[in-house]
Amino acid sequence: MTNWHFAPGRNFECSQCARCCRGWRIHIDPQTAQTLQSSPFRKQLEVKDGRTFARKNAQEECTFLTPQRLCQLHSQPGTGAKPAGCRQFPFRLTRTPDGIFVGTSFSCPSIQSNQGEPLATYQAELESLTERLPLWGESGVPVCPSVLLDWSEYLRLEKHILERETVEIGLSEGLWALGQYALRPDRPLEGYLLQAAAALEPPDEPLMLMEHHWFHRLLAHCGEKSARAPSRKAPPAELETYLRALLHGKILINHRPLLGNLALLHLLPSFYRFWFDQSGSLDHALDLCERKIATHPNNLNELVEKMADDFRDQLDPVL
Repeated sequence: MTNWHFAPGRNFECSQCARCCRGWRIHIDPQTAQTLQSSPFRKQLEVKDGRTFARKNAQEECTFLTPQRLCQLHSQPGTGAKPAGCRQFPFRLTRTPDGIFVGTSFSCPSIQSNQGEPLATYQAELESLTERLPLWGESGVPVCPSVLLDWSEYLRLEKHILERETVEIGLSEGLWALGQYALRPDRPLEGYLLQAAAALEPPDEPLMLMEHHWFHRLLAHCGEKSARAPSRKAPPAELETYLRALLHGKILINHRPLLGNLALLHLLPSFYRFWFDQSGSLDHALDLCERKIATHPNNLNELVEKMADDFRDQLDPVL
């Protein structure tokens, strides 16, 4: 029997805002694409680089979205005809040796405001989406090329991050410790975490490089410019909630090596503050963090891998 892990105290209920239907390319999974290609809806599909997507209209909305803000596929063939990603949103599922962890997208206004039913209410609906869910962590978590971290050690890293005064502090310490482990994996990660927490090896210089160089480089990749550092006006409690939710959903172990994912998450508070400064809107800040950096970004893999290599190269190994 598979264990399901939902973030406690978190809720959701679809408000039919249609935000998930606009602003990005909606991928159609192969099974759904095959069904739709033999239906009247085939003209609303497009194939790029061997993958099938829903066409978008002039307003950058999914072509299946009606003027009433409803999904044609949902209302006509039925919920089962919708792409797997659409049926899953705003949930994000990660299978691990300890079961399935359920993350959520803070692009969704209902998730941001924590309104609706407890997340566990949706388990039955989500179970149908787990058949092809990959298993992460069973053979270790890749830290960087040729370096693995045992699943139990990964959980220790995550625990350290979550138990610090703030998650942001934990991310800085965890990143430094993991970078040291990448340099000397013959030593236990636990020792590096203790050194970081005790400030025996101040990690300021390589972390400052991350803030100054890589934050602005990634910002430019997102089509943004900034001549100054983000302020501290953005609400800290909402940032803490957001970071904890991402960690619960096991965002650190998905798709890319752990060191790069942790480096990116370390920078996420700066993006949150930048986009909040831009608009004064929490919704705007969280939505862009999710779309461009955290849960739904495109074309970040190469940059993130370079960032991880750069950070590791800047570290002085501890004796």
